[in-house]
Amino acid sequence: MVTLRDVVVITNSELDILSADDNYREYVCESSADTVFANVHPDDQHLLYEMVETLSAKPEASLCFRVCNKKGEYCWVSASCSRASEDDEDSIRIELRDLSNLDDGVKAVEIDYLTGLLNKKAITDYAKGLCAPDGKRGIVNLCVIDIDNFKYINDTYGHSYGDRILKEVAAIIREVLGENGKAGRIGGDELMMTIENVDDKGNLRVFLKGIRERVEATHIDENGYPMVTVSMGIGKFPDYVQSYDELFNLADRMLYRAKSRGKNRYVIYNPEIHGPIVDGQLDETAMTVSRATAIDKTKLVLDGMEGLLYADTESVSSMLMKIAATYDLDEVYLFYKDINKSFYGHKRASDSGNNAEKRIYQIVDSVSDIAYVMEPGLLNRFNSNGVLVIDSPGIVLKEFPKALEFFEKNGIKHAFLYRMIDAPFDGYIAMYNTRELSRKFPQPDITDLTYLSKMMEIALKSR
Repeated sequence: MVTLRDVVVITNSELDILSADDNYREYVCESSADTVFANVHPDDQHLLYEMVETLSAKPEASLCFRVCNKKGEYCWVSASCSRASEDDEDSIRIELRDLSNLDDGVKAVEIDYLTGLLNKKAITDYAKGLCAPDGKRGIVNLCVIDIDNFKYINDTYGHSYGDRILKEVAAIIREVLGENGKAGRIGGDELMMTIENVDDKGNLRVFLKGIRERVEATHIDENGYPMVTVSMGIGKFPDYVQSYDELFNLADRMLYRAKSRGKNRYVIYNPEIHGPIVDGQLDETAMTVSRATAIDKTKLVLDGMEGLLYADTESVSSMLMKIAATYDLDEVYLFYKDINKSFYGHKRASDSGNNAEKRIYQIVDSVSDIAYVMEPGLLNRFNSNGVLVIDSPGIVLKEFPKALEFFEKNGIKHAFLYRMIDAPFDGYIAMYNTRELSRKFPQPDITDLTYLSKMMEIALKSR
C-alpha cells in the first residue's frame, strides 16, 4: 500500500486543495476531494484551522493529525506547514509524512499517536541505551517535562482541548530539539527528552528556554497571562550519575523542585544548589538546608553581571543566598507575579562554631508575602531606582498601619525593598534584618543591593 513520505499538498487559507502529489491522491480514501478536510479525522480538523491562524503570525507550524487511507483506516501523519510563496499569503504548503514510515529506525509500534513522539517504552529504551556501559557514553542531558495544571485544563475545557495542548507542546519540543536528541511521552501529561552532547549550560538553556517561552506564548488569557506552561527538570550523565535509573531519578527530582518553586520554569541540577549525589541518589537533606559563604562584596557585584545575565531562575535563588551571607541579612525574598507568596525565599538559620567563624551560613527555604506594598500611598515612597529603604519602621511606616503591623509581627528592624517594573510581570525583592543588634543599611550597601536587584530583574526578564 502507498505510504506518505515527504508528500506536498498546496492549499489556500480555507484549506481547499490547489495541488497535490500523486502519492497523496493514491493514499487517501477520498482521492477526488477538493479539500483537505475530506480525509482528516473530525476530531483533528480544528488543528488545521489553528495551523492557518498560526501561519498568520509565524513563518512555520507543525502538527500531527489523523488521515483516512484507502482502506478506510485513520493513520497518524505529521505535517510541516509554511507559506507556499512569500508573494501569496493565501497559499499554504503542507508537507505530510506517514508516522508508520519513518526512515530513522523508528517503527510505528514505537510512536505515541496522540503526540507523534516516541511512546514510553521507546524513549525509555533509547535513553537507557545512551547510558549503557557499552553505549555511546557521550554527554546526555535528560529532561523530564510536565504540563502545568493539566488536570485543571482537562476539567475546565474538556479532554479534547487537553489533547490539543499535548499535541501543541509535543510539536514545539520536536521543533526546538531538532536532531539534537529524541523526545517521547511517558505519561498522561509527562514528556521526556534527551539533549545529547551539549555540555555547556548556556547552550543547554537555548533548548530549554526555547521550549518554555514558545509554550508560554501559545495561549494567553484576557489579562495577558499564559494559560499553558511547562515545568522541566534536567540531570546530566555521566557527570553526576552512572546509570539511566539514577539519571531519571535526578531529573525527576529537579522537576519536583521546578513545580514546587512555582512552575513555568526549568531546573538544571547543580550540586552547589541542590546538594550532593550520594550512592547515585540526591541527598534530600541538602535540599532544605543550604550553605552560603560570605564573599568579598566587590567580587559579588562584579560577578553578578556575568552570572545572572546567562542564568536560569535557579541561579537567581543562588544569588539571593549569596547576598544574604555577604551582606549579613536574615531574610531575602523574591516575588514574581504573586505578591501573596514568594517566588523564592531564604532565611538564615542560627550559626555557631567553626561555620560562624568562617562566615559560612546555613540558609533554609522560607515563604513570605509582600501584599503590604499595595497599601495606598506606599508605592510612592519608592525612589526613581525602584528602591525603598526602611531603617526605622515605626517612623517610616507610621502612615501605613498594615505595613507597620507586618513589620512588627515579623520582627523586621531594617528592610531593603526593590520594585521590579521592567520584568514581564510586576515583582519585588525584599531583604530584611530582624536581629536587635542589626545595623542600618550603609549607602555603599544600598548601591550594591540596587545593582544586584536590577541584575536579578534582567535575568528574570530574559529567562
